[in-house]
Amino acid sequence: MFGVATPNVPSHARCANKQGLEAFSSPMRCKGTGNRRIAIRRTFLCLLLLAALPAVMPLPVMAQTELTVLGGATGADVFCLQAGNPTTGTFVGTFLQTGPGAWEERSKAGTFKFEEKNRDDLMVELSDADRSTSFQFNFVARMVKDKSSKSKTATWTDRNVILNATDKATSDDCVAYATRSKDDDKSAGDPGPGTVVQYITIAPRTRLDIKPGTNLTATSGPPCPGNPGFFLCPNKFNCAPAGGVCCPGAGTCNAGTFCDLFVAKNCIVPGNPRFCPGTGNVKTGISLHCPPGKSCGNGNMCN
Repeated sequence: MFGVATPNVPSHARCANKQGLEAFSSPMRCKGTGNRRIAIRRTFLCLLLLAALPAVMPLPVMAQTELTVLGGATGADVFCLQAGNPTTGTFVGTFLQTGPGAWEERSKAGTFKFEEKNRDDLMVELSDADRSTSFQFNFVARMVKDKSSKSKTATWTDRNVILNATDKATSDDCVAYATRSKDDDKSAGDPGPGTVVQYITIAPRTRLDIKPGTNLTATSGPPCPGNPGFFLCPNKFNCAPAGGVCCPGAGTCNAGTFCDLFVAKNCIVPGNPRFCPGTGNVKTGISLHCPPGKSCGNGNMCN
């Protein structure tokens, strides 16, 4: 019988591709082997890229557990907290620590006392025995929540958005504003001519694009999001008109007027008997003035 002659090719030469040519002895098997090797190499490279992704891209879960709120405090060290309407962000009241385990809420509705029950980095829990209500500062959701303490099945409900939270060392403005609000109705005498404090508030959870090193002061700051002609105040939730001034804690006054340090929600104006002439500093927004019932006399002394 006649057979078909095949070239005598050494086994070690099969599948060799030194000059970019497939060996003719077993073209199909060699070509498949090459494809498999390319596929393996590509798979290996993909795995390397996937392994490197966490190092260059933050995972969404990490972003969602960001605890920082405006003011920089967490549940572990918060001392003064300013709360706002959950929809509009409008300032509505202050929660202030008044002693070890003791808190107060100061708002238009009045002053309410709380007992601290628990706290950690993520939250603070308070109890209001008079209203049979529990409160929670939730630093993950950035909300003040409440629920009835009468029912074991009651669930936490969103009450206010956390506008600003500061520790004891950085709470001067927050405490001063809360104190003025509490004593507002007790002010003696006529406050004299003035204007009402404005509350231009940015929407809750608005993204703030503040360049590193930007200095926010009572009279200057970055543009206010969504409010042309206004600048962002140091509390980072109120905005003041150009030429105006941010008041300590909350609120702003128009150009030419100054924050009243004795009467809440009031801007004192030059010409008011309580105002010390020539002391209004438009660069700092500070003026010398006297409490209600007194007037500024010679040597800027209150009479």
